[in-house]
Amino acid sequence: MSDTAGTRLTNTAHAYAECSNKGLCDRKTGECECLSGYDGAACNRASCPSKRTSANSQVSKGLSSNIQSPVKKGMRSSFIGRSNHSPLKDICSKHGTCESIAELAALDGNNRYDLWDHDVSMACKCDPGYGGPDCAERQCLHGIDPLYTDDVTARVTHTTVSFETTGNAVLSGEYALKFYDTYGEDYITDALPLDGTGVIGGDDHCDYVVAAFKALPNSVVPDIECTQTVIDTDRGFEYTLAFIGNPGILKEIEVIEHLDGARSTILDSTDNHPFDDGQITIGLYTKVNGESDDYFPTRCEGITVKVLADSADGDDSWNADVRPGSIGYLTGPDADLTAAEAKILKRCLSDSDWDSDNNVEVANWDKGFVVEADGAGPTTYNMIGAFPHGIKVVPKETTTGYSKFSYGQYYLVWYDETATAGKEFRVANLHDGNNLRSEAVESYVYTTTGIVQQLGYGNEADQEIADNASAG
Repeated sequence: MSDTAGTRLTNTAHAYAECSNKGLCDRKTGECECLSGYDGAACNRASCPSKRTSANSQVSKGLSSNIQSPVKKGMRSSFIGRSNHSPLKDICSKHGTCESIAELAALDGNNRYDLWDHDVSMACKCDPGYGGPDCAERQCLHGIDPLYTDDVTARVTHTTVSFETTGNAVLSGEYALKFYDTYGEDYITDALPLDGTGVIGGDDHCDYVVAAFKALPNSVVPDIECTQTVIDTDRGFEYTLAFIGNPGILKEIEVIEHLDGARSTILDSTDNHPFDDGQITIGLYTKVNGESDDYFPTRCEGITVKVLADSADGDDSWNADVRPGSIGYLTGPDADLTAAEAKILKRCLSDSDWDSDNNVEVANWDKGFVVEADGAGPTTYNMIGAFPHGIKVVPKETTTGYSKFSYGQYYLVWYDETATAGKEFRVANLHDGNNLRSEAVESYVYTTTGIVQQLGYGNEADQEIADNASAG
């Protein structure tokens, strides 16, 4: 906005105005009559969908989305609006709450939204089992497409829980677990008994946990796997749960240690000290996050690979090609990738930055590297670029312990033609330190049409990484 002299003005986009320029003032009552879609004493925030404003014909059936204005008795005002004399009805279809965009961001993994409209843009937060902009749509149960597990393993949530005592203390007592389904609805299991050995009455603790989850209402956990290990004979144990019957992203389960008022029911049986006295440590972490969407759907047919750390077998010291973003490499299951296999992998990786003009070679692909220079001379070398390739590797069916729920692992890959022969497909991250083919798992490669962008490196302001050049 500019003044009459042509001077550009700042901070004028959201000036103060009567009824926020989204309504008319009733001069008799001093109250604002808001345009449909706006709410608040000064019409200063958006409305959430209701029976009067919903675009869903079933919700608003039989009701006008606007009402007669009280600004001029018995007459319509100059616009069709809604007065504060008549509040909205059945906001969010009675199946949700009206929240600001800042509140919704906080509820979504404690994200933060601080733009100018953080308290004025509103939307519905639907109750579990309901969806849509006005929470009028019922949602059905989720399941894993059987055709999906014919082609790839399903990535479901794996969560590890551990109980460990200090010194000679022996674990006892009981606790419960709180489970959240994909809609966010929570369920609490029956009490689970504790013993430092992880065995009670001849049954593993896992048996009790599995039975407790399967006993939850409405078969909310239809199937689950559990494996456990003991910590130092009788000082505790840990177990890992695989929610194989609950696909999608799940909120982390919770350990409930207070089953009898404020006093913890997880005890050190040596002197019946409760968990709160620091003698007992409870661990809880999500080992694998489940997926609601598969962004790596395409298998690279014709090859399998192993991911190796580029280090010496004897002392695990790094080899010559290692530098930041280049700590491992892809190799064949029994030998280096052949020239034919390398061509297949290049075609599968294809474009990494949605810019086909800088693709190279017959394979029509991006190498994903950038050339760096260092010192006098200078010395040049290849490094991971702004757009490396993202891949997922999934164990081959013949792998020991394989199941359709054997989760895949994600890697960033780029190509360094100056690296040692057989190690040109560089890997920027590792999940283990395996540096021998006999240690690594033979896996399929799955690729994505999405892109991964590395924005910079180091701590200097000018260290933005250049885009892919014509050389890849």
